Amino acid sequence: MGRIASKVVNALIVTWYFASASLMAQEMRVTGTPTGEPEVYIAEEGDTLWDICDRFFDDPFYWPILWSFNPHITNPNWIYPGDIVYLVPPKPKPVVREGYEVTESRYAPPPGVQQVMARRVGFVAKDRIEEAGELKYAREEREALGELDEVYIDFKTAKRIRIGDMFMVVRPEGKVKHPTTKKTLGYKVKYLGVVKVVNTDAQRNKGIILRSYEEIFRGDKLLSFAPVSRVLTPVKNTAAVVGTIVGDAFDQELIGEWQYVIIDKGSKHGVAPGNRFVVRRRGDPARSLREKELTKFPLESYGEIIVVDVSETTSVGLVTYSLNEIRAGDTCELLIGY
Repeated sequence: MGRIASKVVNALIVTWYFASASLMAQEMRVTGTPTGEPEVYIAEEGDTLWDICDRFFDDPFYWPILWSFNPHITNPNWIYPGDIVYLVPPKPKPVVREGYEVTESRYAPPPGVQQVMARRVGFVAKDRIEEAGELKYAREEREALGELDEVYIDFKTAKRIRIGDMFMVVRPEGKVKHPTTKKTLGYKVKYLGVVKVVNTDAQRNKGIILRSYEEIFRGDKLLSFAPVSRVLTPVKNTAAVVGTIVGDAFDQELIGEWQYVIIDKGSKHGVAPGNRFVVRRRGDPARSLREKELTKFPLESYGEIIVVDVSETTSVGLVTYSLNEIRAGDTCELLIGY
């Protein structure tokens, strides 16, 4: 009897050991990524999901999505100091569809996506760059800066800065111009690292470089922090908008599925994250036809783009469906109710 009890106790100890190890492994997975990007926020007194979304995503209306990442928060208006708030959710499980689907046309688009995991890409709208902060000075005697170096930051426009605020360090690398008007819409940027504010007592705020992906220099720009990735679900369009695809976010001439595109319409035109643009054309793709002849054809769908990021005048979208290659200069549309 004593031997049996001893075996039971040993089995319970082994089970507890492996269960504890599993929980530790899970915790390690959700609190970091291979790039070391901060993805967990520890709540402070007075915090709400609205405030946290405004602080980290520059979009307070993102709070319902952030809440969905944190089922342990039972009331979004009541968050307690020390609560863990996950800024990025686990990867969505792929949707498995069984059987066959019969459509009227073999060109009919597939069922629309239910959810996408979108990531940050190297484009920033002109208005955001103009309002960006600047890594003006540093305590270090060298030019090249890296992790744990202390820096001083300035903002051209009035901005409320608090201890603990985080900013992305970026470097503009070239203008993005409209293919027709040639007007500058934004800039291609390189993401360099993350700075956290540690002191706001003086007129010039002090920060520390938390992450450095490559060398950082005085003069580099600061944008509101946003996680590398975010989950989006489609949102019904409330405005009819006709836009132009400016180009691919990575300078690709031919654009296909799961590539990011820049569109010349933004929030002031009625565009919001989760809206879906459709790319429609008329005519015969193997024939060059006059405009008068093209009007005789119906509009056919050739692609779909879900909006993942919006500024006042531009947006970035992810191509979720394309029948043919999409090119800079193509027209895309938001259809009301779609």
